[in-house]
Amino acid sequence: MLQAENDNVDDVRNSLVYYIALKNAGVPAELHVYAEGGHAFGLRRTARPIAAWPWLVETWLKTIGMISD
Repeated sequence: MLQAENDNVDDVRNSLVYYIALKNAGVPAELHVYAEGGHAFGLRRTARPIAAWPWLVETWLKTIGMISD
């Protein structure tokens, strides 16, 4: 999961609670919280670090065996 801390629609604490619930249930999960990105940052390129999220997801999916190299 990823979340921008400055998301004015979805409070970052919701992602934190969900992440903890996943971990407590034994579900593999990662949570990346970025200081900026707002809501619905999508796939558009920006200078903000949050723009790298598609590659983080790809790496994680490879790590847990969901996709291959």
